[in-house]
Amino acid sequence: MTEPFHPEFDPDLLLPQFYMSAEPRTGAEMTMKLAELSAQGGAERFLRLFAEVLKAPDLQAAVTYFCSWYSGVAAASLYFPAAAGLRPDLSADNLSVQLFRLENGHMLNFVIDSRAAEPAPADEAERDAWMREGLRLFYGETCRELFGQFAALSGLPPGMIWAQLPGRMDYFASLWRSHPEFGPMLAPHRERLERGYEQLKTLEPELFGRKKNPFDLRFRYVEHLTDPEQRIQLRPSCCLYHMLPGAQYCYNCPKLNERDRAERREQVKAR
Repeated sequence: MTEPFHPEFDPDLLLPQFYMSAEPRTGAEMTMKLAELSAQGGAERFLRLFAEVLKAPDLQAAVTYFCSWYSGVAAASLYFPAAAGLRPDLSADNLSVQLFRLENGHMLNFVIDSRAAEPAPADEAERDAWMREGLRLFYGETCRELFGQFAALSGLPPGMIWAQLPGRMDYFASLWRSHPEFGPMLAPHRERLERGYEQLKTLEPELFGRKKNPFDLRFRYVEHLTDPEQRIQLRPSCCLYHMLPGAQYCYNCPKLNERDRAERREQVKAR
């Protein structure tokens, strides 16, 4: 029996927010398949180099910063089936990560090797099941193996690693809901994007190896650093930015209490 033909998706569908490309970029200090990164030897080589680039004291900040960039791939796992009607292969064998050392920092880029993508079923009920299956594969296989290796190697609790993704995913949701540029572009797909986002929040916790789905949470908000009329979202978990040279806890870090944040606001006013 022959395999069904899957057309290649247009590389222009890779939005800047995904930190992805269809071809490797030049100048990378290291390029590694996610399948290799999900094994102890590959994870150790990559994270040690990334920690050195970050000037971090250990591997833990390298893990959280990796997840910050990787959240773009997570957003793509929702965007493609909901907005483009396509399900690319987001397995660890089809994704590579590139690490770039820049003059003023660093950058990660994720390369999707094959752009073959399964088209969505025409029936809406079948399409919902098809989308859910894609999310289950991405989070239950690609992400879970990768994050499990990161936890074992760095000593970070798995829950803290998973918690790096929900805030960025909710930011992506804000783009299709209200962003002046991306909102109108994504408006025709908003209903499906919302439905897919709800599906993500209701995936079985066991897929993530957790007692609770990490995306099923209620975000908390605090007063904005400079504008008392606005409120900003607290991070679900610390990103370990304060571990880097000359850095401090982020203003919206959950480890800060309200007195700490009030002091920060007063410091800004005094400048």
